[in-house]
Order: sequence, then C-alpha cells, then structure tokens
Amino acid sequence: MVMPDKYKDLVKKLLEKVKVDEAEIRLLKEDTSLTRYANSRIHQNIAQEDTTVSIRAVDGKKVGSATTNSLDEKSLIDCLRRAEKIAEHQKEDPQFKGLPGSQEGRGGKAPHDKKTADYSPEERAEIVKQIIDHGSSNNVDRMYGAFKTEELNLMIANSEGIFKSSTMTNANLTSTAIADWDNDQGFGWSEACSYNVDDIDYMDVARTAVEKGLNNMNTQSIDLGEYTVVLEPLAVQLMLMYFGFMGFSSRSVQEQRSFMNGKFGEQIVDERVNIYDDALDDDMVGFPFDYEGVPKQRVNIIKDGVANDVVYDSYTAGRDEEDKESTGHALPMPSSQSPMPLNLLMNGGDSSVDEMIEETDKGILVTRFNYCRPVHPVKSILTGLTRDGTWLIEDGEVIKPVKNLRFTQNLLEAFDSVELIGKERKMYSLGYFPGYITAPAMKIPNFNFTGTTEF
Repeated sequence: MVMPDKYKDLVKKLLEKVKVDEAEIRLLKEDTSLTRYANSRIHQNIAQEDTTVSIRAVDGKKVGSATTNSLDEKSLIDCLRRAEKIAEHQKEDPQFKGLPGSQEGRGGKAPHDKKTADYSPEERAEIVKQIIDHGSSNNVDRMYGAFKTEELNLMIANSEGIFKSSTMTNANLTSTAIADWDNDQGFGWSEACSYNVDDIDYMDVARTAVEKGLNNMNTQSIDLGEYTVVLEPLAVQLMLMYFGFMGFSSRSVQEQRSFMNGKFGEQIVDERVNIYDDALDDDMVGFPFDYEGVPKQRVNIIKDGVANDVVYDSYTAGRDEEDKESTGHALPMPSSQSPMPLNLLMNGGDSSVDEMIEETDKGILVTRFNYCRPVHPVKSILTGLTRDGTWLIEDGEVIKPVKNLRFTQNLLEAFDSVELIGKERKMYSLGYFPGYITAPAMKIPNFNFTGTTEF
C-alpha cells in the first residue's frame, strides 16, 4: 500500500512555497475503527478518519511549527505561513543543526494487511459476541474490553531531500472479565495485538481473561516485603516501557537524568538480558522511518547485560559531544520527549511460565502492573500496582489469589538478579505514536512489595 498521489502532490506544492531556510512537512492519515463493550454488551462503535498536516519551519536557528487538518490549498499555505511567522519570533537555538537530509535505510517496510484495513463493525461485533458468550457460559458476570482496527499512512518530506511515505495496519483486542460483579471481585485481563487481525486468537484472549477472573476470587492479604516474582510478559513489557522513559533516550543522557549515565560499557544487568529497539524485527511492527523521515536503525541498548547505546533523533545527535547521527527515533517534532524507543524488544530465554512456577518455593505470580510512576529515574526506581490477577506461589504451585500489591523496585537490580527468562515473547501496543513492546516472562527474586490494597 502506498500513500495516495493526491497527498504527494499536496506536499510537493507546499514545499515549493517555503520562504524560510528549511521546512519539514509531516502528513498523517489515520483511519481508526473501535468497538467497545461493557457490562457484556457493545456500548460504543466508532470510526474516525482524519488527516493532519504538521509543518516545521526553520529560519536560521529558529524553529516554528503549526498544524492543520484542512487540506485545501489556502489552508495549507496559511499553516505554512503561521509556522514561518512563529519561527521568526523564536529565540535562536545554538544547538540546532538543521533538518536531516536524505539517508538510505535497510529496505524494510511497515507491515500492512488489507483485511485489517477493511475490517467491518459487523466483523468486530461477531468476535466481541463470542467473547461475551464465552464469559456467560462460564458464569462470569460481566465482560469488558475494546477491539480496534486501524490503518495509518505517514508521509515525511523536507527541503533537504527527504520524501518518504509508508502505510501500516494494526489490530488490538483487550478483554476484562469480572466474575463476581455484586462483590466487586474476580478480575481477569488479557490482550493481543498484530498488524494482521487474523493473527489475533480472540478466543485465547477470552479464555485467559475468564480463567484469571474465576481464579481471582476471595483474595487474601499477605505480608509485605521481598518476594520472588513470576512476571507474565504483560508485566515485563511495562517495565521495559519505563526503562525507555527513564533512560534509553539520548536526551535523558544529555540532561544527566538517565540511569545509563556513566555506565556505558559496563555490565548493569544480568548477561542474559538483551534489550534492543528495531522496528523491522520479525516480532515487531512499525514504520521503517521516524517522524523526521530518518530510517530506523536497530539499536542494541543493553547487550549481554552491558549498557551499550541509546536512541537519537537529529537534534540530540547534533548536540552530542561525540560525533553522532540520528538512529531514526524522532517523535513528531517539536517534542520535549524526543527521541524515544517505540519498538522495544527483549530477547527470550528457555523457560515457560509453568516451569518458573514449578521452580519457585515461595513467590508471587503477576499478570500485569498498573498506575506505575518513576520514583527516581537516575536510580531506575519504579513504583506501581499489580492488577487483574495476583497469586501466591508455594512449593511450585499457585495456591491462592492475593490482594493487589504496590511495588517499589529498582529495575536495574531486578534485571540483574533475574533467575529465568521466558522462551515465548509477546507483543503489546503502547497505545500511542504508534509504539510496541515485545517481551518475555521473567522470574526475579527479592522483588520489593511496599503496600497493599483492599481489592
């Protein structure tokens, strides 16, 4: 699939009308459809099609930006002039080295599936019906969730020779079971995503959510303290996401707020831990270039446990003390969060979750984390809650559900002490930009639980 010619023509004409030194035009066309269900019935079905054009104008070392979703020629020219006017009134940024030029990539492309792009409300409704029916037939009181299918078209062009476009699809399904509505208990969760809707095993999602909900009744309190944890892939993916937020960006390193500072070339976690960002990996989906049109490179962030590298956009590469180039990880600019790893993966190991449980004398099985916040980014300390299924393990068996727990944990210490890594990796959507994380399960000792809840 390619971007329609009419959009290419619009962008070319707009570049011809630029009056400042440089300009960048970013066009994003989103076709998103979403079916939400609650109380075991579909309660919302929406579809949205929107095309936005964002312009970055560069006047020397001054940068301005403006955005519109009106695509007639006059509106686009007005948007360009606003960006130029804003640039005129900005302060100069001596660290800004200009827009990136055209670069050769690795030849990859974003994954696209026509069936996913054309998926109908009726098709989504039929799948939701089967999920709800599965819950009802297993005496689950309520089923909740959402089923989204979308097609995204991204085009980036600038006055330095970049002119790229790509199209990708995505399908994402979530399901929550509430087994006992009246007593507000029995919560279970599952989700799946892929560029190809046919790859989503929706009945597996339903079965997992229902099973977790039914096994999460009459939760009990346990003593706080350090426990061995068996973290399912969904819990691990959130820790990887916060690793990205707290330390995998060149901006965080340059601003001295990353746990990677002063540690490059040193072993910071277990040697079996390999974390990298690669939009073109077989177990990942993503655009082959970033929001500046720079090809995305594979970045081995932690290699064999060693702090190896971080991701760059053109701005942070230009202001780095060493001679750096963008790795293709710019967010839509301007952005105080750019760059960011949006396609993180962690290598798997050789254990299953069942094997992790069997080899645990006493510990806790965690479905996922929620309401997480960084406590101390430089020390990689994160806090958050377990959710939708937390169980006590004793003598290699899951024996009872426990009330949700708050953890406060140094992530580097956790990944340094890992005992087992799961052999199966699962990909999950971050829900923005778009971004994805592919993670295995992990067994980690001495995980610190500092608080509890009433549910």
